[in-house]
Amino acid sequence: MSTPEVRVPALEPVPVEGCRICAAAARRRETARKTASVISVRACGITISQHPHENAPEKGAA
Repeated sequence: MSTPEVRVPALEPVPVEGCRICAAAARRRETARKTASVISVRACGITISQHPHENAPEKGAA
């Protein structure tokens, strides 16, 4: 007799502190959770994990 496979949900991406895009996506993700919109929760997680967090050079810096 074999034991059934236990599926562990994937961890969600964590918003990067100070990133406005991450903060907005995290707020949308929480709203989507409250309305049980699984697709929207996932889309917000993708936004958080895939947008660039590179430090852009300051304007006027040479």
